Amino acid sequence: MRRFKGLLLQNTLKRKVFTFIVVILICFLSGFLYTFYTTFKVNQQINEMFTTSIELDKMNNHMAQFEMALESYLASKSSDSFVLYLDNYNALLSFSNAINDSDNSENTSLQMRNIGKLLNAYLEVSEDAIEYKRGRNTERYLFAYSEMLTIGEYIDQKVQKLESLDFKINLENYMQLTSKFSEIQMRLIVIVILLVALSLFFVFSFSTNVTSPIIELSKRAEDIASGIYSFERKKEKHFKEAEVLKDTFYDMANHIQEYISELEDKVETENKLRVSETEKLKMQYSLNQAELMALQSQINPHFLFNTLNAGMQLAIIEDADRTAFFLENLSSLFRYNIQSLQNKVRLDQEFDNARKYYELMRVRFGEQFLFEFELDNAVKDFEMPPLILQPIIENALIHGFKNKTEAGRIKILAQWIDDKVQVDIVDNGEGIEAKEVQRLNLGDFTRLADRGGHTTGLGLGNVYERLRHFFEVDHIMHFESVLGEYTKVTIKLPRRDVE
Repeated sequence: MRRFKGLLLQNTLKRKVFTFIVVILICFLSGFLYTFYTTFKVNQQINEMFTTSIELDKMNNHMAQFEMALESYLASKSSDSFVLYLDNYNALLSFSNAINDSDNSENTSLQMRNIGKLLNAYLEVSEDAIEYKRGRNTERYLFAYSEMLTIGEYIDQKVQKLESLDFKINLENYMQLTSKFSEIQMRLIVIVILLVALSLFFVFSFSTNVTSPIIELSKRAEDIASGIYSFERKKEKHFKEAEVLKDTFYDMANHIQEYISELEDKVETENKLRVSETEKLKMQYSLNQAELMALQSQINPHFLFNTLNAGMQLAIIEDADRTAFFLENLSSLFRYNIQSLQNKVRLDQEFDNARKYYELMRVRFGEQFLFEFELDNAVKDFEMPPLILQPIIENALIHGFKNKTEAGRIKILAQWIDDKVQVDIVDNGEGIEAKEVQRLNLGDFTRLADRGGHTTGLGLGNVYERLRHFFEVDHIMHFESVLGEYTKVTIKLPRRDVE
């Protein structure tokens, strides 16, 4: 019972089919019951129309047999005739009693009562005729028999009159029944039309409710085939099975979208790994190229160091202190330059190497260039790749002052700014064009790659790549310049947690 109630309460396909069938059955059953009731009533009225005529006809038949049996008995006193007389007598008596017991006051019923009273008199006179016959009173029985026949004729007249009246009444009833039949036919047509319309409505509603979610899901399937996986869930009332199917379909689409997103993330991660590996290979290539250049510039470093040391000792013996100082700086510079570019150095070591380079340039160019160094003690132990400052300073000397006649100034400054070590190399050289500055800030050093003149063999592009890979930060160098006034290279070195 609970399961049946649950079936009726839930908006399921079973409930809709069950409801549809029950409603159609109820409608057809109602139409059938109405038709049966109306035809029963009409049939009942038809039977009532001819009841009187049928009863009168039976009475006439009994009267005819009654008179024949009485006449035969009076003539021959036959027992068979007397038995037939009694049978018809009892039938007529029952008919008379039934008429007299009726309480109906209609005109037809009153006429029937009169016939019943006459019939009683008719039967009483017949009994008198038999009594007189048995008493051998011929005159009396003939008179009684004649009176019975007279009453019989009078009854026939009453019956004919009643049948004529009954015919008129039946004719009116027939006309009413004909009208009722037309009315019943119209009602039946209306009922059939209503049933057909109701059936069509239910079929259309049911088919729409069943097919609409299927059509919607087919459209969503076409969207998925086109690569569209996210849909707006419309709140529509369908049967429970369709809602479950739709929710499952949407969940499946979401899972497909999530899976595709995971695949895209995986592909993106793999691409990043490939890019990272490529960058590492490029970095290794840059290091190898730099070391090769350094090796090419060394030309047997042990022999060169030994020769420089011999020259420095000779200068000391000859009291040439300036020459000894020069050779010592040159030896230290070469020793610093030939170290592996994969090593790590402190920022104060880079500054010290830049100072020695400056001392060598002073011997070569005198007071034509003036270097200024400012190193904050808080950043002197900061670790970084080697040979960063010297190539930048060399680039400024070679390209920034080649057409300048006045003294050149280069300032190297290192300090903490916004949790980063900022190193600024500023010169008052010729400057760089705005387009060139913009290209350099984008990390494009291709136009500088072919320029020579660096003692280390390392250009700005190599410096930029080594810094970028060492600190894992893009755009670590920034260029700023005004033609004819100055050029400023800023390096911002973040903290790097390495063991």
